[in-house]
Amino acid sequence: MAWSERLRLPNWRPSEMSDYYEGLNGKLLAAIPPSKKVLELGCGAGHLGRRYKELNPAAQWHGVDFHNPSLEKAAKYLDQVWTANLDQADIEMFGTGYDCIVMGDVLEHLKAPELLVTALRRITTTCGQLVCCIPNMTHVSVVERMLIGDLSYDENGLMDRTHLRFFSQSSIFKLFLDSGWLPNLQDQYYSGHVNAGLTAGLIACANSLGVSKETAERALFTYQMIIACRRFEDTSSRTTVPLSVIVPVNREAQFELNVARSPGLREIGAQILPCRGAQSAADAFARGRGQASGEWLLFCHQDVYFPVGSGFALSNILAGVLPEQAERTVVGFAGIGTKSPSDPYAQTFNAGLVIDRMRLYDWPEADSAVSLDEVAVVMHRDTPLKIDPAMGWHLWATDLCLAATRGAPPFFPRIVRIPIYHNSLSDHSLPAAFQGSAATLAAKYPDTVGIRSLCATIT
Repeated sequence: MAWSERLRLPNWRPSEMSDYYEGLNGKLLAAIPPSKKVLELGCGAGHLGRRYKELNPAAQWHGVDFHNPSLEKAAKYLDQVWTANLDQADIEMFGTGYDCIVMGDVLEHLKAPELLVTALRRITTTCGQLVCCIPNMTHVSVVERMLIGDLSYDENGLMDRTHLRFFSQSSIFKLFLDSGWLPNLQDQYYSGHVNAGLTAGLIACANSLGVSKETAERALFTYQMIIACRRFEDTSSRTTVPLSVIVPVNREAQFELNVARSPGLREIGAQILPCRGAQSAADAFARGRGQASGEWLLFCHQDVYFPVGSGFALSNILAGVLPEQAERTVVGFAGIGTKSPSDPYAQTFNAGLVIDRMRLYDWPEADSAVSLDEVAVVMHRDTPLKIDPAMGWHLWATDLCLAATRGAPPFFPRIVRIPIYHNSLSDHSLPAAFQGSAATLAAKYPDTVGIRSLCATIT
């Protein structure tokens, strides 16, 4: 559906369509994977579980709610039900071995949703999934109330008086990541606004902050988010290495909301070095390198969030690098791997683990890479590799890969699977500056036809 079609929708509130405990969320149902054993938190009268069991007769569906009249109805359809306050419940009382846990409009009612989401890992299988419906509090109807100075609560909808926590698309993704889950925006409910002038003005304001039209529309017109999460197994020990983080900054809010408050960097005591006013990636890296105290240098975008555990995971990898290999070690978080170092472009594949905007990209790791995404790259402070100022802000990491493979002796950067969140405000179009960097890269390596990156193949 095009955004123009979405905006013709009425200012629709899904929670008003039927009695709160009697509803059935069709998009939430569609997002639930085939499962043998499901736990629904906030099951109401059991209509979602009843329909799922009609479609999957062999599945077990257990439900939890605190509204006893609704649970009495749910008990007729579900395999087992419990009455519980989720802010106080011992999660193990609901049993273990769940393939999937479902929550439709639940987390916003809790005092500490992050504690519940973390605890749910204990009762799921290692491949367990979490499927949720979450109201979006950056919706245009809420912004409208902020502008007129009246955030009065309602009986239902986004400003439901029983809501204790408010979530945006970015904040709920961070909560899931910090709780050990890999989120992906599976679907959403859209709702426009009758005042076209208001929406146009808000998009113009967002553009003035560097927010693309696509990103602004997603934030303003998404009413509810259907988010599917996969459990992530982190086996890292609490190792730390001296790490300095170099961050080119031109939008303070992006830096402060992402890199600066990343728990993954705080947990290892990383030195964070914002670099303002740099003219190129090479300029920013050189400035940061001159101030860095760490043995290892993490060069990343200002809009990257490193969740809980990511710092320890990276430290474990870097601590395992042999001293004689440290200067020649380059680590990326996403890019193009190769299965054939002797013929690098013969067998390439997407590699890494990154949540980019609202999508999860979960690919294998790569011991050898022909391209790294510039979102985040780690190098030793004594690396012989140089970032070329002529590359500007784009494709400099792919240039590093090509330079490394042509070194004497040659070596290949690697790509790891450590979850990071690229909380970008841009859309997916490539700017003119990217095309300029691509032309520079192609001219530097005329013998390489079809240089591959995640964004494009450069010819």
